[in-house]
Amino acid sequence: MFASQFDDPQLRGELAAGRGAGKPQPSPTRLVDQIVHRARAGAGVDFDVLEALIGENDLVEINYLERGLMAARTVCRINVAAMLGDGSEWGTGFLIGPRLLLTNNHVLPTAQDALRATVEFGYELDGEGRLRRTTRFQLTPQDGFITSPKDKLDYTIVAIAAVSEDGATPIADLGYLRLDPRTNKVDVGQYVTIIQHPDARTKRISLRENKVVKYGDDADPERDNFLWYSSDTAPGSSGAPVCTDAWQVVCLHHAGVPERRQVNGEEHWVLADGTTAPATLARKLPAERVHWLANEGVRISRLVADVEDQAKDTGAMPGSLIAAFVADATGAEAFAGTVAGQSIVGLPIITASAPATRLSLGSSDGFEAAKKPSRHTRPATYFDGRTGYDPDFLPTSVPLPTLGAGALAHGAPAKVAGAADDVLRYLHFSLVFNGDPKRKIAFFTAVNVDGARWTNLNRGKDTWYYDPRLPEELQNGDELYGGEPVPSKNYFDRGHLVRRLDPVWGDIREAAQANDDTFYWTNCSAQYWGFNEGADLWQGLENFLLYNTDEEDVRATVFSGPILRSDDEEHRGILIPQFFWKVIAVADKAGKLFTSAYIVSQQDYALNIPFERLPVGPNSTEPGQNFQVSVAKIETETGLIFPKAVRKADVFTGPQNGRALRSVADVEHPRR
Repeated sequence: MFASQFDDPQLRGELAAGRGAGKPQPSPTRLVDQIVHRARAGAGVDFDVLEALIGENDLVEINYLERGLMAARTVCRINVAAMLGDGSEWGTGFLIGPRLLLTNNHVLPTAQDALRATVEFGYELDGEGRLRRTTRFQLTPQDGFITSPKDKLDYTIVAIAAVSEDGATPIADLGYLRLDPRTNKVDVGQYVTIIQHPDARTKRISLRENKVVKYGDDADPERDNFLWYSSDTAPGSSGAPVCTDAWQVVCLHHAGVPERRQVNGEEHWVLADGTTAPATLARKLPAERVHWLANEGVRISRLVADVEDQAKDTGAMPGSLIAAFVADATGAEAFAGTVAGQSIVGLPIITASAPATRLSLGSSDGFEAAKKPSRHTRPATYFDGRTGYDPDFLPTSVPLPTLGAGALAHGAPAKVAGAADDVLRYLHFSLVFNGDPKRKIAFFTAVNVDGARWTNLNRGKDTWYYDPRLPEELQNGDELYGGEPVPSKNYFDRGHLVRRLDPVWGDIREAAQANDDTFYWTNCSAQYWGFNEGADLWQGLENFLLYNTDEEDVRATVFSGPILRSDDEEHRGILIPQFFWKVIAVADKAGKLFTSAYIVSQQDYALNIPFERLPVGPNSTEPGQNFQVSVAKIETETGLIFPKAVRKADVFTGPQNGRALRSVADVEHPRR
């Protein structure tokens, strides 16, 4: 368990005094503040509230339970896999705004850790004691990430994906707990409630022994950032929300306060049985073996103030997730469609007595459409600032190829909104799309690959998007791939034309954005699943060529696309390519350009396409399926015209029809 940095006789005395204090004695001003907070939170105010706040009774409205279930939906467990080996760390987190998750810095220290994390909602027991079905989301730190070190305020706010990994649940369905930085929500002697995943176990709620024992510290600015309470939280509970009876978050749970002693000049912790153990050993013991004086949480008022300061320093973009959070928390502008100050934002729990309550935002059909989105898209402004493929990425300028008569015979380029040259620009790559409604595929793609700045991001769950700069009817979506009774698979995979990892380089935000940009239907091609999953040589060509030059600052430019032929077979109204091609360009340390060209075939699977049976034919990795050819051969087959520099730099000296490749050892290319 993460332990508090504070330890001295004065603090221990104050915590003991707080534990032994009787009924809370808040000042009249603080009582008024607490009643106002409760009303703003949406919990309701009645004549019993005052008695409850001053400890005369412990009654709460029955809506405390219903609102608690609503609050619990926002809480998740977080797993961060180790960089090496099979180990992992666990913590708790909760949603605090549209697509924003809050946890501790010591749970998610960096954006890279966030990208490796698994976030799981609904890991809990239902009313019959059975595990519910959980929902997993990916974190997207490229959309928002802000943190404070564990020895400061120990928090991390990170963006989360808009839709679950399985595509079935929008994150908006789970609601969130609004952070209100105004103080005086709770006082010493009153009680708080914590929702948590202790030791990565099922979701628990701590209802008893949650007495606030110390609130800030007027004499010490560092201690004034925290609140202390007695509670039965445990490791894995780091990052849990600590709430009032009105379900307002008063602090972010982050540490325990063990009873410490000095034994022969060494720090020891007191154990539950009264013995002591060196701190280095005690930190590794189960939480129940340690005697805890209290738990410690980061006050929300201090946390929000720090986020506001950091957002100003980093210049958070207006309209960004972080900027919207700051505007809501500081009262400048409430989250769209919400009531300012309301502590739990989201849809109510569906109960037997009110089955339609959750559906009040729209018809049941509309709700199901939101629950299981079938068409993902983004506004066209999402691509503002994308410069796409850089022709001057290598020492020798390599412009995009042009469409010759042979290419145009298979369709004209699709018109791209906002691009006079009809080039679709993404991060680190571009493509020209075929406007023939029977093709719905790119003529070619072009990507810059920076091997020295490359980042190996996990693929995660694929979610493909329509590009809003083209009409959706020109883009193949899921309708081409689903509904075919092939055992455990559909006949075609969604194959990347720009290999997913090629543009994934730069800082973490840049790499993650480039990764996401590869998941557009414009970059997709129907590839028979056996071909797509078995094409190891095809998928590894870039890496082989990239790292087999004498240049240390390894860079490459890769062109790729389908070979469009008049005898391509039609499937569901779409002509399926039988062959794909690549042209790869690299430079040596003297700046000399080298190019090589390749063709791969899925011809055995793209002819006589079956609909209700598995295809027959040789495996795609057998000899004869991959070929090295000349750049001129690619031009002949595709109708594209490459720059003269690309043709001139071609290293291939084999036969006119190409040479079959059995492995990368057969590739004709300059070595180191």
